[in-house]
Amino acid sequence: MAISMTGYGSDTLNKNSWTLSWEIKSVNSRFLDIKWRLPHTFYFLQGKWEKIIRTEASRGRLDISLNIKIHDPEILDLRFDQTMAQAMLFQLEQFAQKMGHDFTPDLNLFLKNPSLWQEGKASMASGLEDDLGLSLLSALKNWNSSRKNEGEILVADISERVGKLEAMTAELTNLAKDNSQNRFNDLKQKLTRIISEMSLEADESRLQQELIIMADRLDVSEELTRLKAHLHSINELLSRSSKLGRKLDFLLQETFREINTCANKCQNTEMSRVAVDFKAELEKCREQAQNLE
Repeated sequence: MAISMTGYGSDTLNKNSWTLSWEIKSVNSRFLDIKWRLPHTFYFLQGKWEKIIRTEASRGRLDISLNIKIHDPEILDLRFDQTMAQAMLFQLEQFAQKMGHDFTPDLNLFLKNPSLWQEGKASMASGLEDDLGLSLLSALKNWNSSRKNEGEILVADISERVGKLEAMTAELTNLAKDNSQNRFNDLKQKLTRIISEMSLEADESRLQQELIIMADRLDVSEELTRLKAHLHSINELLSRSSKLGRKLDFLLQETFREINTCANKCQNTEMSRVAVDFKAELEKCREQAQNLE
């Protein structure tokens, strides 16, 4: 089953002591790039969680965020730096006496000073790390489900377009049957007319040889054979592979190379038109393939 690099997953776990919310967003990227948005208290778990992510994804840019709300105030283990606060009050009291003012401290002001408040180590309560891991796995499951659904849609779309490319290849093959011979006849007529008009003598054997060489350069049978082989390989890849993005991108590039060569060599208006349509459809396949892992 094909997997898209674009996906979304989330999970919320509610407990009496806390509520945990994970959110995972991903878009396409050549490599695996993980961006974390975590409360600083949980940074030490990032490495452990990243190993889990890497078992699920090989490419893509992921934005993973965690929101946590603690319901039990004891779990927070919030500590007030009393030593610093006392030192601050002592300095303010001395300053007030020096200025001849009475000093009555407003302790509420300390609530607005975040530097005096710290979270203790006991904030990682028993069971919290396990719940974080379980919730993350659930979010990953939802994220993978959305990626698989989109992957199926992308593969179906690409398969339909490859069917159109196969039909165009058949049309090119049909048009190419007489292309070299027709071009040979056209060139011979033109050269014969020019030689006649200029009253020149021509070596018929040499002329015939040069015309054959020029006409042979217009032969695209080898390119069409490789084109059919590439399209067959793409269909096989779409039907049996899961992480097919890189292989598919390579095959599409090779297909582009063959159709470009075919278009440059054919010198046939009708074949050129089909080649232009072919490349336009092939480009749509590449755009879709870029989202596959």
